[in-house]
Amino acid sequence: MRLDHSAAAALLAALLLSPGIAGAEEPPDCAEGFALTPGLCLSTEVTVDAIANLRGGIRRGVAGIGQVWSELDADLGTLAGLDGWSARVSVIGVLGRQPSATLTGGLAPASNIEAVSTVRLFELWAERSFGAWGSIRFGQLAADGEFAVADPASTLVNGTFGWPVALATGRGGGGPAYPLAAPGIRLALGDPQDGTGLRLGLFSGNPGGRYGDGTDPQQHNRYGITFSTAGGALVLAEAVTGAAPPEPGGHRPWVLKLGGWFHNGGFDSPRYDENGLSLADPASNGVPRRYDNSYGAFGVAEAILWREDDTQIAVFVRGFAQPADRNTVALQLDAGLALRGPFGRAEDTATLGVSWARIGSAARGYDRDLAVFGDPVPVRSHETVIEVNYDAAVVPERLFLRPFVQGLFNPAGGAPDERRGATRSMPDSLLVGLRAVTRF
Repeated sequence: MRLDHSAAAALLAALLLSPGIAGAEEPPDCAEGFALTPGLCLSTEVTVDAIANLRGGIRRGVAGIGQVWSELDADLGTLAGLDGWSARVSVIGVLGRQPSATLTGGLAPASNIEAVSTVRLFELWAERSFGAWGSIRFGQLAADGEFAVADPASTLVNGTFGWPVALATGRGGGGPAYPLAAPGIRLALGDPQDGTGLRLGLFSGNPGGRYGDGTDPQQHNRYGITFSTAGGALVLAEAVTGAAPPEPGGHRPWVLKLGGWFHNGGFDSPRYDENGLSLADPASNGVPRRYDNSYGAFGVAEAILWREDDTQIAVFVRGFAQPADRNTVALQLDAGLALRGPFGRAEDTATLGVSWARIGSAARGYDRDLAVFGDPVPVRSHETVIEVNYDAAVVPERLFLRPFVQGLFNPAGGAPDERRGATRSMPDSLLVGLRAVTRF
């Protein structure tokens, strides 16, 4: 049976405007903020990082960066009688020096709040819940809040444990993830948050917009109001299953996620030009071979291995794989452990995380080609991040201090060190830092 466009539109409108389904999400209780009016909640989080690079990387030094993140959540059933509807607008302000660009030179951001100093609109969306059936969300969205998330990694400071280097380096503008959200739509079927279900997302491929070579996409979309439709379309899919949390808002005993992505925005070969010559060959025209699309797969597994009263040990593993002929990073593997509630302190968490990102064979081949044609550079291999931290609740639920140590091995995969000559790689970096977080 064929359904014409007008019938499909009528069916969609009927679903979206129908009364709320029994079992739909309860109105927000403002547990993490405060109520402006019934059904309208404002929450704010202020994060400040002080980071010192003790050795290696680009240079030794200190960087400080701060972020203010505010969210306004609306239950439109309470506010306007639209049962099952909710909305969110979030704004972020960042000020300071980015440690990765100025100190470490790594692919993985040393801090997951790194961004160009500005105040920008982040997410702006509306959502329709269908109770146990799922929900649909549309507007300006960030994929990193829902897709490929590992809950035990949430207290790690390095950015690759959130939106991974494997995805960030292959997407225009870094993809629809902090600090740039993108226009899109997300469909959840079942209950992927606390049970079993499926997430499907369609996003604009480049949240930075249409910008010239050498332009920072964050500068181009500095205030988050470009609402870019550039860069083709990025499709993400993630199937989730696992045990429900023992209490509302608690940690799930185990979770398994399998997903994939497809992006039709156009991708350049790291090694060959459009005529099949190496880009390192003086005879090359310098125009990279263009692929129409790229794709990849990922998986996440997490589990609580031990629990006693308020103390538990949780572990996670993640993996990402994608074609090496059109992606700088072809493989990434993450693993870690979180000790929650140590020493009788229920809100404290000690976390260990390890991330290994493999440079693809095409990018490594380009490095070897440079040597063949008389311009030798180190052949990149991998970048590894190891982080240990302790998140301490100074004022329960309100103020947290998180000292951390990071080791960055083979920054940017072993990229050349401009200070010591093109034939030598940047040395391994050792970072120590302190994060302060306060919530209102």
